[in-house]
Amino acid sequence: MTMKLKKTGIALLSAMLVLGNVTPVMATQTAGTQQTTQTQSKTDTLQKEKEDAVKEIGDYGSITKLKTDAETAKKIDELVAKYQELIGTADKDKNKSGLSTSASIEDCVSSAKAAVDALVAGDDNNGQDDASVNPSSTSDFVMVGGDWVTPVATYGQNVNIVLPVVNMGSVNLANISVTPVISNSVTEWPFEIETSGYTQMITDLPGKGNGQSDMDRRRELTWTLKTREDAPSGYYKLQFTALYYVGTEAESATLTTYVKVVGAPGSGNVETEGSGSSTPRVIVTGFTTDPAEVNAGDTFTLTLHLKNTSKRTAVSNMLVNFNAPSEGSDTENTYAAFLPTSGSNTAYISSIGKNATTDLSIEMTAKSDLSQKPYQLDVTMDYEDDAYTAYTSTADVSIPIHQAAKFELSTPEILPATISVGNEADIMFSIYNTGKTTLYNVQVKFEGDSVTGGESFIGKIEAGGTGTVDALVTGQAATKDDGTIKAVITYEDEAGNESSYEQEMTLMVTEDTGLAGMDDWDMEEVEYDDSTGSSKKAVIITLIGVVLLTIAVVIVILLKKRKAKKLLAEELDLLEEDDEETDSVDDGEKDKNGKDDADEIS
Repeated sequence: MTMKLKKTGIALLSAMLVLGNVTPVMATQTAGTQQTTQTQSKTDTLQKEKEDAVKEIGDYGSITKLKTDAETAKKIDELVAKYQELIGTADKDKNKSGLSTSASIEDCVSSAKAAVDALVAGDDNNGQDDASVNPSSTSDFVMVGGDWVTPVATYGQNVNIVLPVVNMGSVNLANISVTPVISNSVTEWPFEIETSGYTQMITDLPGKGNGQSDMDRRRELTWTLKTREDAPSGYYKLQFTALYYVGTEAESATLTTYVKVVGAPGSGNVETEGSGSSTPRVIVTGFTTDPAEVNAGDTFTLTLHLKNTSKRTAVSNMLVNFNAPSEGSDTENTYAAFLPTSGSNTAYISSIGKNATTDLSIEMTAKSDLSQKPYQLDVTMDYEDDAYTAYTSTADVSIPIHQAAKFELSTPEILPATISVGNEADIMFSIYNTGKTTLYNVQVKFEGDSVTGGESFIGKIEAGGTGTVDALVTGQAATKDDGTIKAVITYEDEAGNESSYEQEMTLMVTEDTGLAGMDDWDMEEVEYDDSTGSSKKAVIITLIGVVLLTIAVVIVILLKKRKAKKLLAEELDLLEEDDEETDSVDDGEKDKNGKDDADEIS
């Protein structure tokens, strides 16, 4: 009985143990089934998202093609097929599938639409050169995952930048910080800086050898960024710094990927502009002066036309300095050729917009003793861009200075002062250039009803120089007025502009008397034709009277000169006689004084 109870107890115990062993196995199987079901559900959901994304891209392409030509429609089909393939719906191999998260699928759809829009807008390179911008890393362990689509960012819109990170080493990594390298230069970071921190963490990054595929070991980080309005079109290199530990050693890696930006019309292209495109240039496109012709000693207004050639950034806080050349022969007494009337040679401009122009005016005075030539005025411009980066540009303008021609004439000498028709008179005078400009091609002509000829060419007269005029004019008609004739002086300045000046002088011209060889005339043989009347006799008598009067005047002048000489000689003789009498008186006085002295001694 006892043995039977023992056997029964052992059997019950064995049954209980068996039942106890079965229960854990069943629980394990149930948990495994639930996990498998959840994984399958997640996979099905992702697959459904991929299918929806493929359909959305295809529909967008089909609608867009309706508004394009056949060639563009063909390019859209190729572009859509490329993005649909990248989504990986038909690929059952996870190692080749490009997308594994909802965020990456959504980003791919956005990039596809942006690429199609850019293609329609005329950017034939969109979607065609993605293979030329390959992601890279400076580490052999932490790297950018392959088979990734380059995102397309449109100016003024948000874009998701997805960075796939994979550990190609055998050591598992944890707590990896990834930070984008941000710049205030639009050619290096084409996004708005809207927050102070962009660092994201990867809690774990499994290495090789744990049985997982590269796709399963990959981790994805997503940044939602707003593209700047002034970003030029083209590919941009985006760099991210990854910091992690391998054991106790700190390591870092620079991960590089790319984004394609579709900029605003007229924004330019970042590839063609190169690194120099980050420097906004402000240039002087021209200038005007008021008055248009500036003479030495004038006060004038100088207006500069300035242009900001940058299409991506405005410039502001501009300080403009004007530096005029120094003039003066003495190094201790030099002075600026142009002096601002306000006393300050600086001006301020608050801002100049992108690809915009503005005018800047300053009032200046030109020194009165400047020579006639162009003077260079140096312009220095200091300014800042939107990121408060300082720049300096220089330019110069040449301002022509004019000097008014100044000259004086000596008193003209005319010999003789009266001539008869057909005879010549010699006219002499000097031209003194008292100005600071050279007179070119100086010529003199004489105008008058009674004279002809006398043209003279003097040529160039330097500043401070003298030109001499010695001309012969011929009487061509008897003077009917006061005998005024004009000497017309013409000259040119350095620019070839001709000016003239008139100087009046007096030269009398009488009728030709016809008395040459008069001594040979036999007055008794002169016969008068009674038919001519008494008028001819009157003319002849008048001419004879003029000649006799002239002879009388000459005789009187000669007599006066002779009388003056005689009087002068007589005065000299009287002076000599007075001197002799004075000497004799002095000698007599001396003799008398000597005799008196002798008497006193005796």
